[in-house]
Amino acid sequence: MKKENEEKEEKFQIAYAMSLITQIGVTVSVITVSFIGLGYYADRYFDTLPVFVIIGAVLSFALSMFAVYRLVLPMMDKFEKEDKKE
Repeated sequence: MKKENEEKEEKFQIAYAMSLITQIGVTVSVITVSFIGLGYYADRYFDTLPVFVIIGAVLSFALSMFAVYRLVLPMMDKFEKEDKKE
């Protein structure tokens, strides 16, 4: 019985990790494409091609790192609580 619970917990952790990786990938991709795309369209409108694309890339990097931090934070809190129990 205890072995079954450990196996279920391990499968859950693997599924959670895969879900988190997928969320991170999609989040970073959507933010990057959105900001660089908006920068490109702003550059075409104002006829200043590299300026807004570069600004969009820098902003997308910063926002992506913040979003990844927010996604990973609950997992880090969970690991800290488990370490304190042991």
